[in-house]
Amino acid sequence: MAGKDYYKMLGIEKNASPEAIKKAYRKLAVKYHPDKNKGDKKAEDKFKEANEAHGVLSDPEKRKRYDQFGENWEHLQHTEPRDGRGGAAFQRRGGRQKDGGFSFDAADFENDGSVEELLRRYFAGQSDGEGSPFGRGQGGQNRRGMDGEDQQAEVQISLEDAFLGCSKMLQIGASEHRLVLKKGVPEGQQFRLRGKGQPGRGGGTAGDLLVGIQIAPHARFTRTKNDLLCKQHVDLCTAVLGGKILVATLHGDKIMTLKPGTQNDASLRMRGMGMPQYDHPELFGDLYLEILVDIPKQLSPEEHELFTQIAQLKN
Repeated sequence: MAGKDYYKMLGIEKNASPEAIKKAYRKLAVKYHPDKNKGDKKAEDKFKEANEAHGVLSDPEKRKRYDQFGENWEHLQHTEPRDGRGGAAFQRRGGRQKDGGFSFDAADFENDGSVEELLRRYFAGQSDGEGSPFGRGQGGQNRRGMDGEDQQAEVQISLEDAFLGCSKMLQIGASEHRLVLKKGVPEGQQFRLRGKGQPGRGGGTAGDLLVGIQIAPHARFTRTKNDLLCKQHVDLCTAVLGGKILVATLHGDKIMTLKPGTQNDASLRMRGMGMPQYDHPELFGDLYLEILVDIPKQLSPEEHELFTQIAQLKN
């Protein structure tokens, strides 16, 4: 086949199924997208090639003509009568560009929001103003005007706030925004406040405010997903003989019974004493205690005598 090899551009066989074509296109669109390869002309060319190839191979009629006529397929498509009036019929599909071969359909990406957002920003400046995928005209400008940019912010909360849930006020410029956090909110969780970003111009819509959550380090607990870890000091006698200890948890003070002979660095689990699950706050993770046995540094004469007796008994 002379001319451009669209199958080779997408890295697929000539008998590839529509699903395989879509999958290959999606992979290349993400890999070579200009937003991820700024200033890389080769990647931009690969991105355009993938769009051109997908625009032909994803359309059964175009693919049939391409398989039959090779590089002449498009010329034949435009010169052969197809509209019943003896003239050439050229039908534009929504979200496809007529000259550059760019072909995009949100359905190709199976509702992948991150991919769609990448393509949204790229195609903002590629439209001819008549039928772009996202309703933007020249230079990324919406017909109503220029849409505002998204803004990003971070808010730091304590582990106790994450445990109980909380409400935080964000000061962004001259504006205040209230952010309500549910119990168990994890580190790195991001929230989108619609229309709270940069204002649009000329009637364009405002951008969004993206708020990321940071959880401050805690003096006692270390968090791993919904589980908590802490160090628990135990006196020597209780570790040797066993007994009850008082454990401070986020659920309040709890009593735990140690078995005789509990070793230093032992890990003990308190079920349900961890963090609440974000989507199921009635369920909790576990609390793991790392046991640290305290060895007395100073002994009274009586204590020294007792330890001496113990040593003699063991020998």
